[in-house]
Amino acid sequence: MITSHKILFLFFITFQFCQQSELDYNILANNDTDSDGYTDLQEQHAGSDPYDSLSIIYQGGWPYNVEKEQILGQELPFTCPNNIGCECNDDNECSNSNCTPMPSGGYCTPKVGDTFAHFYGVDQYGEMVDIYDFANQGKMILIEFGAVWCNPCNQLSAFFHNGNTQEIEKNVWWKDEYKQIKNKIDSGEIFFITVLYQDESRNSAGYETVKNWHEKYPNNNIAVLADQYKDLPLWMKSTGYPCINLLDENMKLLTDTQRGLAPAFNILSGLK
Repeated sequence: MITSHKILFLFFITFQFCQQSELDYNILANNDTDSDGYTDLQEQHAGSDPYDSLSIIYQGGWPYNVEKEQILGQELPFTCPNNIGCECNDDNECSNSNCTPMPSGGYCTPKVGDTFAHFYGVDQYGEMVDIYDFANQGKMILIEFGAVWCNPCNQLSAFFHNGNTQEIEKNVWWKDEYKQIKNKIDSGEIFFITVLYQDESRNSAGYETVKNWHEKYPNNNIAVLADQYKDLPLWMKSTGYPCINLLDENMKLLTDTQRGLAPAFNILSGLK
């Protein structure tokens, strides 16, 4: 009988502790004590001070994902063999069973349904951004690979800045239906991330590259990240720029294009 009482007592204490822990978690997850746009739970997880509005996770106001460790995407830079981005002869040599023939040989390339690679890049405010922080926010994510020397990349960013389509509509691939994508970005309905890997001289991109790009084409809803080592184009095996793909909120690829923007833009504009 004594043993039974002890078991019941321990069960009661454990139950009470779990209830209190869940209550504390919910309070932290729903409170923003310093009104800086991030919950107390997010700030504790990131290591910033939830009681100091000057202690903020991202100066750009980018989202923060407390569950990003659960996303099992490929780390960058990738290692070979078998991983996405590696050389291959057939599907059996790729972790995602997708060996793609290319002019320079076969490569394991990402396909629809694959998890986007785990990328970190410095943004226009000089902060290192984890791309997985954009996950689990209930929004689709557009990710652009580009370069400063890429003329269509400039035209697209100019359109996202001022809404003027005079230049970009000269391209044969542009469609009037794409105009609504700017509205989706500006309203916060979707996320848009620009990743630049080279500057105008085709040198590796860095903080100054993305800072200058943002100053030239300001849009506070667009994160501009530097890919100094060209990790993402090498992972995606991009063959032209801009290269834009669409992800769901779980960082799963909804498109797998290696150049252009049509597959992603067609989905968002209702053409597909």
